[in-house]
Amino acid sequence: MSAPPFIGRTAEGRALLLSVRAARSVALVAPPAYGKTALLRELAPAVEEITVALPVPKLAPFTAFLTDLHDALHAARIYAPGVQVTGRLDDDRATWKKKYAGGNEAKARSLIESLRLYLQAGNQPPAVLVDDAGGVTQSMTPVLVALAAHCALVLACYPDTLKKAGTRRLWQLCDRVDLPELSAGESRALVQSLSGAYGITTPDTKAYENAVLSVSAGVPGEIVRLVRYVPAAEIVQRKKTGTALAQHAAAREERGVALAPVLMLGGAVFMVTKYVGLARGEMDSYVIGGVGIAVFMVLGPFLRKWTVTR
Repeated sequence: MSAPPFIGRTAEGRALLLSVRAARSVALVAPPAYGKTALLRELAPAVEEITVALPVPKLAPFTAFLTDLHDALHAARIYAPGVQVTGRLDDDRATWKKKYAGGNEAKARSLIESLRLYLQAGNQPPAVLVDDAGGVTQSMTPVLVALAAHCALVLACYPDTLKKAGTRRLWQLCDRVDLPELSAGESRALVQSLSGAYGITTPDTKAYENAVLSVSAGVPGEIVRLVRYVPAAEIVQRKKTGTALAQHAAAREERGVALAPVLMLGGAVFMVTKYVGLARGEMDSYVIGGVGIAVFMVLGPFLRKWTVTR
């Protein structure tokens, strides 16, 4: 299924885009499940209309961040100075790493210089969209401050992230955009949209929607989990159990999905054992393989059910 529908966040999205247009960095602040990732994904086309958007998954580990930033710059044809460019990402990344093999500081300087030259050519400062800035540390701060002088950093993070020791200088450079809970109308619209997307049917639609709204308290990620993973009747009956209900349901499904490859691999091993034994005339291997296949066929469904429900 495609990404869940995006509802609300109009004022917050507008504020973020105004900061990017002014080449100012942004701290996008909210607790987990408040829709930071969804908002960045929704705004990416609008950012592209303003300037070059450089999506990067996360700040930590910092070596990976610098590599991801290099790749995003490469995709935008913003190249590190002094590196022979072939246009093939893997080759150019390897060349860049070899040339700037002095560690993260050397790599960071090369990326900052590439941005400086890009701006010097008269281009609008690009926007670096970091989906998870929670791993920021004091040692990263000087590099990020230097980057912010040549681009608009959009850093999605939790409120506690702003309190990390040694990072205050970074956050002082950023406009702050906070995501609150969705309004009652926005929450209901999201429930209705998701119910249609996931084919949710219930005898009392109003009671179901009210139960989801009560449990989720306007947190969009919780609304998605409740509608997607928890049966409608269970939500209505247990509407005071809290959002852990949806989280546990999602975790159970993930465990069941994760078990499937294990069962397939085990069955394949016994099948190979059986036919290798047959080909070689080794009766013991043939019998072991046959018994193993039978055991997996009988116990597999019960094992998966036990894993999902435990």
